[in-house]
Amino acid sequence: MKHQGITVFVDRDGTLNEDPGYLSNPDALVLYPGVVEAVARLKQAECAVILVTNQSGIGRGYFSQVDLRAIHDKLERLLREGGGGLDGIFFCPHLPDAGCECRKPNPGLIHQAVESLQVSVTRSYMVGDKRSDMELANNIGAIGVLVNTSSVSQDAIDAKRRGELRIECITLTFHEAAEWILQDAQTRQWSNG
Repeated sequence: MKHQGITVFVDRDGTLNEDPGYLSNPDALVLYPGVVEAVARLKQAECAVILVTNQSGIGRGYFSQVDLRAIHDKLERLLREGGGGLDGIFFCPHLPDAGCECRKPNPGLIHQAVESLQVSVTRSYMVGDKRSDMELANNIGAIGVLVNTSSVSQDAIDAKRRGELRIECITLTFHEAAEWILQDAQTRQWSNG
């Protein structure tokens, strides 16, 4: 089943790969099992898959944009070798208190992706492991899919339980999230707005 016009925005650390805290070296990039296959499935279904990631380690001086490029080059290579790949990578290098528009849950990275890649957010999903990812989904009108990979995911689950946050699906792996998206996109009644 083809899903042209569907955009899947994806967080990186804790969603696609293990989160060691400020990943600064490509050698430390460890993808979760099933991620390569899941991205390939989304791409085979003609979904746009776009990485949106907060990388305040740059602003903190823990690593450089060159280091980040090396990590993303490895990520892209692993995904391409598995038959997938990313349509774009957008990152926020700023500190949390910088007041920028690009740090999730602010929508700046999504605006960059829309402008650069001509994708639509009216038929989009946001997959991530943190509350800020789900708040971003809510802020842009995307369908929020939480990957419950670590203790930080619990904050989002608690917020959903209190009615503060809309999360449409909670899975344990990115692979499960991708399969849910592929099913959901077939049956969802998409609005034209």
